[in-house]
Amino acid sequence: MVGGQHPNTRTRSPSDNNTRILVLVPDVTVTWIEQEVAEQPITLQIARNVGHAVSALVEDPPPRATIFVVDFDAIGAAELLELHSIRERGWFGAVIGLGKVPAELKASLAIGHVLAQPLRRGALNTAISRAGVGLPTTKIPKL
Repeated sequence: MVGGQHPNTRTRSPSDNNTRILVLVPDVTVTWIEQEVAEQPITLQIARNVGHAVSALVEDPPPRATIFVVDFDAIGAAELLELHSIRERGWFGAVIGLGKVPAELKASLAIGHVLAQPLRRGALNTAISRAGVGLPTTKIPKL
């Protein structure tokens, strides 16, 4: 580790209040994601495989990623089964899928947004803002 930072973590701002996003995508898509979030207070973490992603989401010490961006066209059936363990093990963040995502998979992983290829400029930022992660909560008044 260089300077106490994980080698697959890229910070856009020194603030500890950044939205944390874990991505499991091919390298070419990482470049697109970096361009998309360049102006946002985002801490971007890159998983190289499904096992690494699962570990980062459920085993790493807090703060953990609250948004997970995964390219479903780039992972196989066995990896999909392993990926389901994030929900079974208690990670309740937002999942943004890239590529073709069948309705059954969207439901079983509670995928909030799917971005189809080709990926358009601004699409990821829109999906992140719609995920509602990091928004302040509203206190419910007592009746």
